[in-house]
This record gives sequence, C-alpha cells and structure tokens, in this order.
Amino acid sequence: MENFQQDEDKDRHYPVQENMRWQRIEWRIQRVGYVLLLAMVISGACGLFSKGFLSDHDIVSSNGELRVEYERFARQQSDMAMTIRLHPLRDSLYRITISGNGVDNFQLQSVQPQPLRAESRDRSLTLWYQTQSLNHGASVWLGGQPHSPGKYTFAVSDSQGAQVRFTQWVYP
Repeated sequence: MENFQQDEDKDRHYPVQENMRWQRIEWRIQRVGYVLLLAMVISGACGLFSKGFLSDHDIVSSNGELRVEYERFARQQSDMAMTIRLHPLRDSLYRITISGNGVDNFQLQSVQPQPLRAESRDRSLTLWYQTQSLNHGASVWLGGQPHSPGKYTFAVSDSQGAQVRFTQWVYP
C-alpha cells in the first residue's frame, strides 16, 4: 500500500493545486489583520474614537485658575460635553469666552448654569455670569454636537486673562 501522506511545506497538485509560498503569505496577512482588528477594538473601547479614558482630557491654564475638561475625540452628530472650571473668582461678574474654528462646528444644545448674557461674534462665544460667593470657583457645563468631521481648535479664556488652547478631532 502506498503512502499518500504529503509534506505540508511543498507545493501540491492533487487534489487542489496550491502554491505554498503564496499560502504562507496569505497566512501572514491574516495574522496581521487579526492583530490590527483586535487593536482597533481595544482602542475603540478605551476611547480612541469617542468616549473613554483615552478621549477624556483636561487642560489647566498657566496660572492654574482656569481648567477645561473636554473630549479629545468626538463623533459627528453625537453628544459631547465640555466643563469649564474657574478658581477662585475675584469679581462678582465674570465672563468666559470660547473661540476658534471649532465654535462654528459645534451646535450648542445646553449651557448650565444659564448665563446672564451671551454674545456671539466671528468664531467666538462669550458667556457672562454673576456670582454671590467670591471665595468659591465656578463651573460651567456645555453640551452639544459637532456637525462635521475634522480637526478643530478651541481657545477658552476668562475675564481674569487666563487662557487654554486645545485641539479636538471629530470622526465621521
């Protein structure tokens, strides 16, 4: 009786013609694809494409009086939040100005607390607030949705002259 066992590393012609060199290349491509797919799933779960610890970021002004918490990565037409914190306030009337090309791409849906006055100019939004307690800081929460994908810059400043700048990526 003949032995029909074949060497797995050699080309075959029966029952199907195979070129083992190309078969090994295909197996390598599959392994790389599995690794890339797994990396994308893990990075997405961690927030690389939207909400998560890789996306959540905060930036503090050089004098430490202004802090902005925001999402570095957002999705088009999905909800996102930005929190602006001021420490401590010296005047009972204060303002927060948000400017940059990201302001035009951001549809503001809610502001908490409501400002006394709001002004909108060329690529900037200024919110005016009044406080009774000057010993404490203030927090302003903005909720909205980005309209279109791209890289957008923001600058947030307060009435005391503190300013922070940051960039946000919006995915489709």
